[in-house]
Amino acid sequence: MAFDPPASRSVEVWLPVTKSAGWAPRFQLGKLPLMRRRDLLAGLLSVPLLPAVHAAAAASAKHSEVSLAIATDGDLLAFKPTELTCTTESLVHLTLFHTGKYITQEHDWVLTAPGAADAVAQSLLAAGDAGGYVPHGDRRVIAATKMCNKGEHVRVDFIAPAPGAYPFICTYPGHAAFMRGTLRVTPR
Repeated sequence: MAFDPPASRSVEVWLPVTKSAGWAPRFQLGKLPLMRRRDLLAGLLSVPLLPAVHAAAAASAKHSEVSLAIATDGDLLAFKPTELTCTTESLVHLTLFHTGKYITQEHDWVLTAPGAADAVAQSLLAAGDAGGYVPHGDRRVIAATKMCNKGEHVRVDFIAPAPGAYPFICTYPGHAAFMRGTLRVTPR
């Protein structure tokens, strides 16, 4: 059976009625009022978003959310504060603010596995400026912000790891020796 809708200026949706009856119009988009066409189009476009909305709601129900803020200590090579705390499996929203006014060097915030901060700092040269001085794909890196300039802020979202003390550093060359601190992850 061939699909042969009649020629028309309105848009029609043709669906099979029964096997014996062939094809028949179920509704005609061109003959709906303008507002109903917009509503129908908006509804059809929002259907693919439903799984993403459901997944986000499920993730927020499973994980508590924590917002943490950290800044550079002006133009000094230091983080302020040097210690942060959250609970395990929390969805962490961390914001780094570069408070420098005179020095133009960039800063970032990189959370590493326990005992891995110095090794990550050594491997940053391999990543180089193009890689943002963060060794991408390195399993020792748990979370990292992008580099930011003075007066800017950057944010990273991540799930807090298992309870423990996790070092964080700035991976700009030479900064890791001074710009470091600890994220203390506590049990739920």
